[in-house]
Amino acid sequence: MKKIALVLVVMMAGQYAISQNKFRFGLKLGPAVNWMKPDDVKKFENDGATVGFNWGLQAEYALSDNFSFYSGLELNQERGKINFAPSDNSSLVVYFMDDEYNFSPLKEENGIYSPEDTSAYGIRLLNRTYKSTYVTLPIGMKMKTNEIGYMTYFGEFGLNIAFRTGTKITDEVDYMGNVAAKANLSDISEVNMDKDMQPVRMQLRAGAGAEYKISEGTSVFGAIHYNLGFTNSVKKDSKLMLNEKLFSLSLSQSQQSDMQKRMRSLILEPISTQQKVLTGALKALEEQSSLMKKMLSNSIA
Repeated sequence: MKKIALVLVVMMAGQYAISQNKFRFGLKLGPAVNWMKPDDVKKFENDGATVGFNWGLQAEYALSDNFSFYSGLELNQERGKINFAPSDNSSLVVYFMDDEYNFSPLKEENGIYSPEDTSAYGIRLLNRTYKSTYVTLPIGMKMKTNEIGYMTYFGEFGLNIAFRTGTKITDEVDYMGNVAAKANLSDISEVNMDKDMQPVRMQLRAGAGAEYKISEGTSVFGAIHYNLGFTNSVKKDSKLMLNEKLFSLSLSQSQQSDMQKRMRSLILEPISTQQKVLTGALKALEEQSSLMKKMLSNSIA
């Protein structure tokens, strides 16, 4: 599979913070709008935005009245959708699955790719929804204004380092006329997908918000964050899926021999025709030669 970057957009966070000298800590929670962006948009495309949820702890250490360092620990539940067949000319993507909804890894032998489980069904992937959970460590700097009434406004910039704890997928597929596959794999949803996912993800993080002071040392925050992933969420080379290029290299031996027979017939057919023409010309020359011999013998006599 081509590289896919996960983008987390517009996270509304409500926070309750308690201050103790230069150190502050608090709780945060809020919804998130997520989408996935494939690198090769000619073959695959984003299939729309989805809604997730985030919650966790945040801590700040004041470096001055207007600058502070922040970090924390968050749990992110995210979704993303990819359309693997956006047009009739899209590349074919196939995977193999058994009756228990387990993916069969692929093996390669002499340039031929096949599933390790010979009883697995071949299925064409059309659309996939990823549902992932991450434990995220945010790190960054926070810049804020002086207090205006009870309000303070701030901006943030930093990194998110996220560790994936699990991923499940729900697929829309084409059974390619296989009645048994459709009967036994009628609902491909909430299937574990760990082998094709990256364990760690990094994001750029930027945001802005406002803080309302409730009392001395206690405030409520509201913020909007934009988190842009710059590392893969899905592995570039899948161990479970065949693309069109590999599929074309994986013709069975019988298919290859049939193709070779057809090529051979195309090559031998014109040769046999030429042989017939040459044979006829040789016969005509032999007849003319015998006729000349008779004519010479008659003239001598």
